[in-house]
Amino acid sequence: MNVKIKLSIMMIVVVLIAAGSIAVIELHKSSDITMELARRKTMYLARQHARYWDGRLNGYINVLQSLSNIMNFYENLPVADRRQTYEDTLLSVFEDMPDFVRIFTVWKPYALDGNDARNRGRPGSTPTGQFAFTLTRETGKIAVMTSSVVDETMVHITGPAGKVVMMSDPVAFKNNGKDTYCVRITVPILNKRLNEVVGAVGCQLDIALIQPLVEKTIRDYNEVTSMVIYSDNGFILANYLPEFIGKKIDTETQYGKYLTEATHAIKNAQEFECFAYDPELKQNMQIAIANIPIEVSPTTWSVMIGSTEKYIMREVNAMKQFVIILMSIVLAAAVVIIYLILSRTAKPIVKVADTPKNIS
Repeated sequence: MNVKIKLSIMMIVVVLIAAGSIAVIELHKSSDITMELARRKTMYLARQHARYWDGRLNGYINVLQSLSNIMNFYENLPVADRRQTYEDTLLSVFEDMPDFVRIFTVWKPYALDGNDARNRGRPGSTPTGQFAFTLTRETGKIAVMTSSVVDETMVHITGPAGKVVMMSDPVAFKNNGKDTYCVRITVPILNKRLNEVVGAVGCQLDIALIQPLVEKTIRDYNEVTSMVIYSDNGFILANYLPEFIGKKIDTETQYGKYLTEATHAIKNAQEFECFAYDPELKQNMQIAIANIPIEVSPTTWSVMIGSTEKYIMREVNAMKQFVIILMSIVLAAAVVIIYLILSRTAKPIVKVADTPKNIS
């Protein structure tokens, strides 16, 4: 191999190493910045959707609290009119709240009008006449029934947390012949004069309303690939994979080795984030969990948002392809330019190198 070719190769290698090193460093830095921005954005989206659902749930609770505020002043009504008045009030609200499967009110024995004995057998009252009025649309039509949660409600309103809004864990339900799950929200009714709980008003909320909104979010946001909503015991209320609805978080696989930490965060209403491989989607995911506080209730929910590494790195990957093409062009140009330059500048060196050969 002559000197000119050796010098050409050496210079090309130097140019290649220098340019390649700069490109690798810049691409690596760009990747790190992109992943950090994606991590922040994923958590931001989780928080935003948590706020949305907090507002949505508190909206339902506010409806029940408004009913409670109306019923707080039951002593201002004629005794004989109280049951019928509140039955009519519940009906008017129930007709405007299609998300409620049931709406109910349960009062302590003799608390409403002192006439429990006279109301035995009345629709919406217990066999003893206790006011436990419920409206349901489980069959597709609004019907009256006696509350099925009298005992649970009495335990709540007579206990130490009687003045607290309560939301139950989801339970299996049939609505219009379809299997679903419902959460029960219960708001206490206070006697303002005595400042004591005399009853409660509540609803059974069908969680089936959540799944369509989760699916819409995934359609509307390109960066959202997966989304799950949990109750604080890890119950899956809605999921980007519908077959997991009604199961617990420990049946999911997207958290990998971070499952314990994610479960702990959901149970304790804490934020959580990780980068893990989702075997269902066969992609790496940036995952963020944010708490849905449901401010007036001790119960909490959580929302998980996931974004794929492929989506996050799409611009960086496009940049990598561009750099590879650019480097190939630059390298080809460098080979030609270096060879042409060395063809002229290396002539004296070649002559000096060939002189000993000629003398010998």
